[in-house]
Amino acid sequence: MDYRDYILQSDETGLHFWYAARLKLIDILLKKTLINQTDARSILDIGCGTGTELDLLAGYGRVIALDINQTALKIARQKNYRTISADIEKLSLPENSYDAVCCFDSLEHLTDEQKVLNNIFRSLKDDGYLLFTVPAFQFLFSTHDLALQHHRRYSQHELKEKLTTADFNIITIGYWNSILFPLEALVRLSNKFSARGGSAFGGNKSNKKSSYQSDAKPINPLLNKILFSVLNLENKIINYGIKLPFGLTIYGIARKNIS
Repeated sequence: MDYRDYILQSDETGLHFWYAARLKLIDILLKKTLINQTDARSILDIGCGTGTELDLLAGYGRVIALDINQTALKIARQKNYRTISADIEKLSLPENSYDAVCCFDSLEHLTDEQKVLNNIFRSLKDDGYLLFTVPAFQFLFSTHDLALQHHRRYSQHELKEKLTTADFNIITIGYWNSILFPLEALVRLSNKFSARGGSAFGGNKSNKKSSYQSDAKPINPLLNKILFSVLNLENKIINYGIKLPFGLTIYGIARKNIS
């Protein structure tokens, strides 16, 4: 999860619509896999960020929060969750240890996500689940991604190949944030082409990546509620098993099957 992109506005406004709606999406994925709460179930949240989803995950088992950022881990500890301070690309996870591993907007931050997916596969118990979300469509890679220190965006085909290479059985994969896609894609592309003079796009190297900003910003409370309703409508569609044709996010569930 991108702690840099975390927008928690005033009590009147509430959680930024994207995060609030994504929590609903994550809950749908959890209900399709883990079903009910049990302390015997071990759940690892890789890239826990500000811990927005930790309380939700705790409704399904014992949660361990892993992150490299100390601010993120401090927030998780304040919520009384067990934490692991580590770079997942350098950490060898214990084998056959977790019933579920969650990577919500984390894989795009990794230099070698295939290595990490292999590591996750080994760490899961037989029939354990990987639940994930990642940003979609590389052509939309823009200053927003640079601000969040993303290495890439994904296509479903690319992600399926990486999961299959790691020996995962893909249970479901689909797009989310489809209704708002045309408008948000226009904004991303506009920002991308206006920044073509920057070093990240092959131009003037004096334009530093640190000067880029995320597209997520505090918004009007009423608009926040409206946009949440739009994304939550997609959640309801997905919950009925209907796949959306495109979107800014790819979500999915994969399972470790040992025959």
